[in-house]
Amino acid sequence: MKFAVVAAALAVVAVPGAAARSSSELRLLGISSLVISPNGNGVNDTLRVHVAAPPGSVLGLRAYAWGGRLAGWKRIRTGVTVRDATVLSWNGTSSTGHPLADGTYVVTVCSENPGRLLPAKGVSRPGAAEASVRRPPWLRSGCVREPRVVRVERLAAFVDSTGSFRQTEPVPLVVAADRGEAELQPQQDCLGPNEKEISFREIGSPFRVALGSRPGLYHVVARDRAGGEFRAPLVVRAPVRLDRPEPHTALIVWSYLTWRAYNAYDADLNGIPDSWYQFWRQRRVSLRGPILRNGVEDDHAASLPFSRWLCARPAIRTQHVTDVELGRLPLETLKRYSAIVFPGHTEYYEPATYDLLRRYRDGRGNLVFLQANPFYRQVRLDAQRNAMVMTDYDAREGRSDFALAGVGYDGCCFPRARAAPYTAAKGRAYERVRWLFRNTGIGPGQRFGVAASESDRIDPELTPRDHVVAAQAVIEGKRGAINATMVWSHAGRGSVFATGNYTFLRMGQGLTYKLLDNVWRKLVG
Repeated sequence: MKFAVVAAALAVVAVPGAAARSSSELRLLGISSLVISPNGNGVNDTLRVHVAAPPGSVLGLRAYAWGGRLAGWKRIRTGVTVRDATVLSWNGTSSTGHPLADGTYVVTVCSENPGRLLPAKGVSRPGAAEASVRRPPWLRSGCVREPRVVRVERLAAFVDSTGSFRQTEPVPLVVAADRGEAELQPQQDCLGPNEKEISFREIGSPFRVALGSRPGLYHVVARDRAGGEFRAPLVVRAPVRLDRPEPHTALIVWSYLTWRAYNAYDADLNGIPDSWYQFWRQRRVSLRGPILRNGVEDDHAASLPFSRWLCARPAIRTQHVTDVELGRLPLETLKRYSAIVFPGHTEYYEPATYDLLRRYRDGRGNLVFLQANPFYRQVRLDAQRNAMVMTDYDAREGRSDFALAGVGYDGCCFPRARAAPYTAAKGRAYERVRWLFRNTGIGPGQRFGVAASESDRIDPELTPRDHVVAAQAVIEGKRGAINATMVWSHAGRGSVFATGNYTFLRMGQGLTYKLLDNVWRKLVG
């Protein structure tokens, strides 16, 4: 195991140039550490901020958290006030004693009268987040001019890789924990906690995938003595060569790029999480660091039923990779798989991966998309910065989501109260997809399941001409109706099944499992 130990700094982290200013000015001299872990175990629990101030000053410590692109910076009242003192101590709680979540915070010190807001800097852009960055709320005449960004991190873990791992292969697992002590255990998503007792340990041998581990999505669970818990997603491959799968094997692709796109981790320590969902002007996301909150990826709940279905079908043959790995596999390797299945939210993709999949499909390959919004926005990977950069907000002009998956993004984000059931096809359309509804009890025109959250529709010009709408739900959205369309389409010599909705896998075990069984029987064999 590899540990990144968060230790209490013995020396103050100095602010350059602070000593050169006037003695009558409020100045930040330094802070005790850039990272604190306020879990009450006596190790690096408190931040100490050292300042210089005129005699008799009443000073307050202020903290600001990023509230997202619709809100910008939000002040957190710490309740820390001192009179005629030069050190302010903060334990990572609000004034009401509520512990703050792990993340980064801008910390500053202000006089009792913080004064006026100083002039804004930069070009004015619309939006609360833009205004907040241009004129941050801590930039006041009565506050120190150089606030610091401090990370609150009690326990964190991540696999420092964009790929999958075989049995017994060492995993570059990074764990941050007080004193470097943590217990670790891998859990396959569907199986629940391992009852084996594991003792706390310090730096030791590398973490490895256990011999005999079934392929699939796992989470390495890290726990510390203070009761903290953090998870790191880990994709485990089957113990066979990627280019030598057994007959009737499906290649399962986990959407690592989308996990990172939605991640709220602040790798560059500027106070704003590295995600364009937090700040639209930002177009770069770090591929390194924990996935917040608590290590569970954004689409975890939506794809979890697929992992459980796999575990309930031990005879099914699968191989597992990430979408980053997929884009680097030769077409000849992909042709050896009966189908390529995407159980997660595959919103983000590299252009070369799109082209590869299209050639695979047109050459007699089968694709399965089990969540909505597949292959919608293009990104490129920056190897030098170990980052992902969004290059095209809506890439339908050149590489259409409709043309690849049969469906494309229509809308999202409405209350669950507006969710609607699917209605099965009728007539000839139903006959073409009768295989999908086998043993489900769903007849022509009957309602079943539920469609909620993000949804996809077909496009008359872009969806492959040879397609059939197997089922559809119409949901009343914020700005009119949103369509959730389940489609089976043919293109070239291959076929594609797309659910058209984010919550397809959560319709209930009895129904979802039967539909998945039928999709597998038809497209994998």
